[in-house]
Amino acid sequence: MSTEVHAQIDSERVRELTAREGDRLEAATQESKRMFERAHKVMPLGVPSSYHAREPWPIYLERGQGAVVWDADGRQLWDFHNGFGSMVMGHAHPAVVEAISERARLGTHFAAPTEDGIVVAEELARRFGLPKWRFTNSGSEATMDAIRIARGLKGRDTIMKIFGSYHGHHDGVMVSVGVGIDWNQVDPDEIPSFPYGGGVPQAVADLTAAVPFNDADALERRLRRARDHEAARRRAHLRRGQDGPRNRGRRRDRALRRAAGHGHAREDAWRRAPLWGDRRHG
Repeated sequence: MSTEVHAQIDSERVRELTAREGDRLEAATQESKRMFERAHKVMPLGVPSSYHAREPWPIYLERGQGAVVWDADGRQLWDFHNGFGSMVMGHAHPAVVEAISERARLGTHFAAPTEDGIVVAEELARRFGLPKWRFTNSGSEATMDAIRIARGLKGRDTIMKIFGSYHGHHDGVMVSVGVGIDWNQVDPDEIPSFPYGGGVPQAVADLTAAVPFNDADALERRLRRARDHEAARRRAHLRRGQDGPRNRGRRRDRALRRAAGHGHAREDAWRRAPLWGDRRHG
């Protein structure tokens, strides 16, 4: 026979401890406060990324070495954040510093290929067994290109992401990140596709389906629903005669003929027209 013990959390005590530790942190980070007063005049929220923002001000860092960092007030801190996980070698590893310094002396950006890219791609191919590599500037670019390639390959528009997770900064994945919703009230099969913040159209969000993390059954159910929705949407487009580049090209032809008339005027308008229907395929 087991006895369950339910701990009673004193909410007032939690608020008291939170306020006390917050006061200590503010007192210890006055240089960060001064930097914030400068920064918020020239950067939204006083930071280069909204994910760095915090109340009443962010903690500005000056340097790092290995697993520790130092902030603007000179405090030495263990770094458990690790640059969103990208700093796998720690900070200022001697081999990395040497390689960067050598490359910087030779120039850093040419908008042209160099042998460095070949060397890195060869090593990645060796380590991971994948033959072809293309580099991006950020994780957002990587997921954006991956989605575009998958859509082109499969001919489908709907994508799927993990509810409450960040998959990049482009519109298609800035959906159902978990902000502004009660997680305890979420039905795994009925997670709404709602945009994160302003500027993401609901029409784009509707093409993204979110599923709970580590729930294979919910994933399979949502996949079936997404496939059914995609098939129904394509059938609707077929009925309206809006499928494929052939009809797009025909619609453009008719519009140009109506707008440009005959002879050279029509020919000039044709050259200026945006190729939103590729005539080579229609």
